Amino acid sequence: MKKLYVLFVVLLGVSFLSASAPNNDTRESVNWSKAEENYKANLKSDNSGVVTSAANYIRKYNLTGAVDELKSLLTEDNVENVKMSAALALVTVGGTEGRTAVENALESEENEVIKEFYRSILNSLTTAQQ
Repeated sequence: MKKLYVLFVVLLGVSFLSASAPNNDTRESVNWSKAEENYKANLKSDNSGVVTSAANYIRKYNLTGAVDELKSLLTEDNVENVKMSAALALVTVGGTEGRTAVENALESEENEVIKEFYRSILNSLTTAQQ
């Protein structure tokens, strides 16, 4: 009886592991245009955590269609983490347009913490390109 119980537990564990294992083809099966539209919609949320998360995922998945929305966050939002996430996403996915937007935001930004963050990501890009 004890052996049957151990066998049951082992089989149950194996079935849970195999059921929870991610498919390797997940990236190919994602509708990236739909995902990008959803992330862009989340950038307009009143919840700063949702906005920050959306900006981070835009950067992570290199979704280049959200540059205009990210640029507007630099000037229209007042939350530090939102501005920082938007700036980081812009310099990552926005190319020259994104970098220029962060440079322009640096000139008009009053918050010293945010200004220092902008300088650091712009400097790290310059160093990486050399």
